[in-house]
Amino acid sequence: MRRRRLAKELRHLREEAGFTVTQAARETGTRQPTLTRIELGQQHVTAPVLERLLDLYGVTDQARREAFAQLARDAKERGWWAKYRDVFHGSLPDLESEAEVIRAFEAQVIPGLLQTPDYIEAIFRGGRAHEEAAVHKAVDARMKRQEILNRVHPPRFEAVIDEGALRRLIGGREVMREQLQRLVNMATRHNITIRVLPFDAGEHAAIAGAFTILDFPEAFDPSVVFTETPTDTLLVEEPPELDRYNEIFGHILGSALVPAKSVTFLKQVIEDLT
Repeated sequence: MRRRRLAKELRHLREEAGFTVTQAARETGTRQPTLTRIELGQQHVTAPVLERLLDLYGVTDQARREAFAQLARDAKERGWWAKYRDVFHGSLPDLESEAEVIRAFEAQVIPGLLQTPDYIEAIFRGGRAHEEAAVHKAVDARMKRQEILNRVHPPRFEAVIDEGALRRLIGGREVMREQLQRLVNMATRHNITIRVLPFDAGEHAAIAGAFTILDFPEAFDPSVVFTETPTDTLLVEEPPELDRYNEIFGHILGSALVPAKSVTFLKQVIEDLT
């Protein structure tokens, strides 16, 4: 997130100063592909390169220059998730840790931020054989990720869960009962809203699959949409695509049960399992 923020500010400075990427790279002795990756947030900017860029863009205020330097230093810090690189795909934990509002739609499984340890283990195994150390690491990583919901000032989390995710017996009946009861308990928190999208809602705008929208407290940090496949992740940041995802989420909110009825629905599914 910090690298993304720094990249956006540097790109804005360059455009304000009237330089193209090619010109800025030439004037600062930086390779054009390197500067392009820096402006995309894909590469860290070193202190000497940052100094030359700020000189070129006419940033003379010392306090402002130090703010850029501090942001660059902060962007180098590794979060807790660094040791779980083999578990997480992409930068979702980083985005979640900075978000003010997280909105998620899940069709096949319970949202990761609301999963129980046994449910996580069953999801990770997926019917395959794994080394126990890898299983425990996957569970630990996801439970660590959930800690953002327990902060003094937690993000607001809004989840729409398709009925199919509630009916699918992940890990067996006992695991599912525990998981569904956790949803009931979490739904009482002031910062968490859970809605069920029942089968009888019929067709809906999110029929193509799950996604997460993350909104941030600072105006200069635009929202981002996170989607995931078994082998890759995709971050959507362009305004037209963001608008479309916001429209889709609004549509499924209209199709889903209100929170109180969703809790009643969850309790009925628990009873059905029993």
